[in-house]
Amino acid sequence: MNQTDILVTMTELQNPFLNFFALILTFLGNEEFYMIILPLVYWCISKTAGFRLFYVFLMSIYINAFFKIQFAVKRPIDIDGVNSIFLKSAEVGSHYPYDSFPSGHAQGSATLFGYLAYMIKKRSFWIFAIIIVFLISLSRLYSGLHWPTDVVVGISLAVVVLIIGIAIEKRVSKLSTNIKWILAIVFPIFLMIIFPEEEGIKYAGFLLGAGVGYLLEAQTNQMVIAKELWKKATAFIIGIVGLVAIQSGLKVVFPDAILFDFIRYAFVGLWGLYVAPLVFVLLKLYQSERSVPAPKDPTISG
Repeated sequence: MNQTDILVTMTELQNPFLNFFALILTFLGNEEFYMIILPLVYWCISKTAGFRLFYVFLMSIYINAFFKIQFAVKRPIDIDGVNSIFLKSAEVGSHYPYDSFPSGHAQGSATLFGYLAYMIKKRSFWIFAIIIVFLISLSRLYSGLHWPTDVVVGISLAVVVLIIGIAIEKRVSKLSTNIKWILAIVFPIFLMIIFPEEEGIKYAGFLLGAGVGYLLEAQTNQMVIAKELWKKATAFIIGIVGLVAIQSGLKVVFPDAILFDFIRYAFVGLWGLYVAPLVFVLLKLYQSERSVPAPKDPTISG
């Protein structure tokens, strides 16, 4: 059975009931979902884990976009016998419909849930992660939007990115602050040079703003995430509103040019990792490490 036969068989299973679940799975692999989960981890769970997840994930998506444009494989749309649905979830790249390989949904979800499983280190979550990635990937075949090889290679690339990313992050964490500053600025510019397409420019800008923001936050604001759920929820809502306002607002204000896309996404990254935490502290939702009393030394009495 060739790839077309597999897709014909898969799309023949389409019905309103399964389409509903496929739509949910499609959302779990969309940019909108990632823009909820990534800030949620950084703002409400762990700054360090959130930043590392963000960086590994963005690098994975950057590589995915680079390969899509290099290989320019046409999606299985308008193929006899293949019924493609949820086309809007595929019309996100600048080279649609020649952006099928590898699958961004498969690679993105495998990177996200794979890294979360690595951080959480629980067998139950590993099982959940494997199942959800499998279902999201399967939904792309069911929806008739990707070839089977797109999905297999997407997951494989995610595994490679995770292995390399986890190994590198341990080394980078030991570097001096000055070296980290150099990497935060030079590395995104290097990425922009080797991938000067719309996606490459945006992701490079995002990484630049995020890297600079994270270092500024660590050196100045030093946010301490509160334990109270209502404070986390309030901070998250404020952060998301600001994120959307900057991304959408600057898109209206700035000229339609790649350079301004780079600047816009750099501001989005800077907001997410520095300005939003600064706002949370100023609003007294969270404290700053500088204002948190140091624990008393139990060896000192009286």
